[in-house]
Amino acid sequence: MKFDSNIMKSLSLLSQIGFLMAIPIIGCVLFGNFLDGRCDTSPLFLIIFTILGVLSAFRNLYVIAMKGTKNRKKDS
Repeated sequence: MKFDSNIMKSLSLLSQIGFLMAIPIIGCVLFGNFLDGRCDTSPLFLIIFTILGVLSAFRNLYVIAMKGTKNRKKDS
């Protein structure tokens, strides 16, 4: 069975996007929860770091999209 390189590149990009979206969000939620437990400020740090995690995940998505369009223009 022969694999098409475009399919493999697409699958690689899809998994990379998944990790780049999930890891900052999960990390920031865990860190915010940890800080809330230490400082007894129940939802404050959790909310702040969840928002930061989502923003950094979308920033990662933006960077990947810009690299993709840059490579597409270069190939043309």
